[in-house]
Amino acid sequence: MAVSRPLPAAKLTQERSRATRKNIVSAALKLWSQRGFDEGFETTTVDEIAESAGLSRASVYYYFPKKEDILREIAWTTAEQIHELSLRSLMTGQPVAEVIDEIMRQLGEMVARSPKAAVRRMLQIRDQAPESLARDSAAGGMTRAFSVVIAHAQEAAELPRTLGSLEIAELISSIAMGAIAKWSIAEEFDLPGTLRRRAAVILAGVRHL
Repeated sequence: MAVSRPLPAAKLTQERSRATRKNIVSAALKLWSQRGFDEGFETTTVDEIAESAGLSRASVYYYFPKKEDILREIAWTTAEQIHELSLRSLMTGQPVAEVIDEIMRQLGEMVARSPKAAVRRMLQIRDQAPESLARDSAAGGMTRAFSVVIAHAQEAAELPRTLGSLEIAELISSIAMGAIAKWSIAEEFDLPGTLRRRAAVILAGVRHL
């Protein structure tokens, strides 16, 4: 019978930190949504978030010095999930079009589960913070996720090398963010379907360069 090994101390600390951050984000989102996001975001105190999360005020401040940092965490977590999905998808051996289509579907579904007001505020913060764009370009970001998939497709001769993988990835990320922004203000908008269609158009265009 296999014996499970305890996690290394550093890994265990990292997992606990991630769980704590997730707990804080969930508590904040719940309070903001209950009060109507725009009003809730402005009026909810750190003490209330800490109490809802079962943590001390100091713990919340340690992870998130400002409420805006909680929204940034939501955006970055989504991007990291997309990056992990892209790596898993490469292991399936599926054509690039199917991989990108699945990534777009899951991205659309993840975003669509969030309050639209929260997404609008996240987009505003992202546009106002250069570090958000820098983190997205680094490992784990959405642009990086698409770049990994595109580079693999180019190596397998599924896509031409007329454009670099990062440039194509930036195009896909740009159309994705545009669709998300539109969804956040629209009454009726099929976000997963729109993301999938727009990505397919980009790939079709790349193939014909």
